[in-house]
Amino acid sequence: MENENYLYEVKKSLITETELRFYHAVCDVLPEGYFAQPQINLASVINKNQTTGFNNELFRNIDIGIFEKDSYKPIALVEINDSTHEQPKRIERDKKVKRICEEAGIPLVTFWTKYGINIDYIDKTIKDAIENSKNPTRIAHSAETTESKKGNKQESKGGCYIATCVYGSYDCPEVWTLRRYRDKRLAKSFLGRIFIRIYYFTSPKLVKAFGAQYWFRALWKNRLDKKVQKLMAQGYENTPYND
Repeated sequence: MENENYLYEVKKSLITETELRFYHAVCDVLPEGYFAQPQINLASVINKNQTTGFNNELFRNIDIGIFEKDSYKPIALVEINDSTHEQPKRIERDKKVKRICEEAGIPLVTFWTKYGINIDYIDKTIKDAIENSKNPTRIAHSAETTESKKGNKQESKGGCYIATCVYGSYDCPEVWTLRRYRDKRLAKSFLGRIFIRIYYFTSPKLVKAFGAQYWFRALWKNRLDKKVQKLMAQGYENTPYND
């Protein structure tokens, strides 16, 4: 009753219990010479050039930062996403953060809480991010149109625009299953390749126009969930997949 007189109080922890479990998992797989720090503000690891088009976007927290031990050089950033990140406003926020990191040239890794902690996947993903940080690919989003930006990033990976929009990540079990189906079944037949071309032509436009709308993602999620279940029953795995 006493603290009702106070407007502010100290949090019980810097991070949630779920974030803490992922933090420990990340720490466990880090190679020698690196360390992880929770709750990193973008502004503490990324400088803003005044010529860019982003405004006040660096005042956002990232769940985990990975740094070199001796130099404190930022190596990679990690986001731990729960179901709130499937809301339209959070999707837009996450897209902005992703674009900032791509432009700055620092790898951004995303783990979804709904898939639990897969140590092997976390280990591979973190080590890939560290390796990519040695020769980062930067994308000048502030000087590009949205369409060219999507082309540069997603065409290099082979698309899956709608599935990525629905599930929130290009690297998650459902999308891994769909990507396997695309490469091992559709891409091996004439009609399948036609379907892929049509899909890559139309889906970016659909995602651009309706991707932030709840009804669009709910409509496609219901259909994709059924498709993924059917594909898994046919033997298409939902384990990490590189294409």
